[in-house]
Amino acid sequence: MIEITYEQVKEFLLETEFSHQPGQIEISFPILRRIHRRLQQGNSFNAIKIRNGRIVDGHHRYICHQLLNIIPETIIGGANSSQIKFTWKEINLTRDDYDDADTRRLFAERYDK
Repeated sequence: MIEITYEQVKEFLLETEFSHQPGQIEISFPILRRIHRRLQQGNSFNAIKIRNGRIVDGHHRYICHQLLNIIPETIIGGANSSQIKFTWKEINLTRDDYDDADTRRLFAERYDK
C-alpha cells in the first residue's frame, strides 16, 4: 500500500491539471490520507457532486481518486454556496483534521476491516 505524504499532495495540487475545479479553499490532509488508504483497500465512496465544472461535494475523494489514477463517479450536484472561483494552486492544504473522534470512529467502522 502506498502512503501519501503532505509534501507529495502539496506538489500534486500545484502541478496537476484537473478536469474539475475546487469549490472550497481548504483541504484536510488527515482526511486525504484516510480516504487514500481506504481506496487502496478496495472501498468505494459516494459520487463526487459537480456543478458547472466545479466540485460542490467530494473534494477529498476527488483528489484521492486522482492521486491513484482512478476515475471517480461524478453526478450533478446542487449549487456551491461560494461564489469565488478557486483554482487548485490556491488550495490551502491543512494538517488540521476536520473530522472529530466520533466521525472518525463511524468511518472506521464502515470502511476499515
